[in-house]
Amino acid sequence: MKRRLAVLCACALLAGCAVQAPRESVAPAERSRAAAFDLEGRLAASDGQRAANGRLRWAHRPQGDEWVVLSPLGQVVAHVIGTPDGAMLRTADGERLFAPDTATLLPHVLGVNAPADHLADWIQAIPAEGARILDTDAIGRPTRISDSGWIIDYAEYLNDSPQSPPRRVNAQWGEARLRIVVDTWTPRD
Repeated sequence: MKRRLAVLCACALLAGCAVQAPRESVAPAERSRAAAFDLEGRLAASDGQRAANGRLRWAHRPQGDEWVVLSPLGQVVAHVIGTPDGAMLRTADGERLFAPDTATLLPHVLGVNAPADHLADWIQAIPAEGARILDTDAIGRPTRISDSGWIIDYAEYLNDSPQSPPRRVNAQWGEARLRIVVDTWTPRD
């Protein structure tokens, strides 16, 4: 009887040790949006059947964006310039496409139909209108956001500041994947 009681007590103690305290809820950190920035980094995209990667130079300004996508060997693959009047894509073979905005052209460049008008928010780990923060890190920065059917994961930030932009952004929607690794980030406010 004593032995059975000792075993039951030991099981109860072990079961108590296995229960984890619930994670404290951390309020999302108040993050400020950069109206303008320059970014240099690496880009990888896949639609589930085709994949591409290379380097990225992105100048984001209130009046428009400029994207330069380079092959892994450094040749310009695509150059997109957006203004309030429209956007132009120039490809490596000299072809030019025109559209009313950058959002229309970027799927041709990225190979995935990501909501281009949300990418400036995604790259700053700021939820776009209608997006939800699903998880945060210990200081309240988003580690996962849901936006327009996409799940955006922030695997790493550039530094430990609550306002730091992410270093790694991984976005996924079904088979489509988009990854940006930021090497340099320069706010231009």
